[in-house]
Amino acid sequence: MAVSDKTWGVFKAFVLYQETIKSVRDDTAALARDMVALSRAHASLSERVSRLEGFIQGATRAPFSLDDQGRLPQ
Repeated sequence: MAVSDKTWGVFKAFVLYQETIKSVRDDTAALARDMVALSRAHASLSERVSRLEGFIQGATRAPFSLDDQGRLPQ
């Protein structure tokens, strides 16, 4: 009986590890989708900020200087 109990324990552990690995794989795929969505949102926001800067530049007819920009370096 001891051998069959150990065999069953190993099998059970193996199945649990497979479920854990599948869960990690699913979480990784979800993170990848979230990163893609975040990247697209960032690009959209960057375009909107650029358009606003263009409108302000056109309205003031003065180009932005590097010192007055106030943006973080890329």
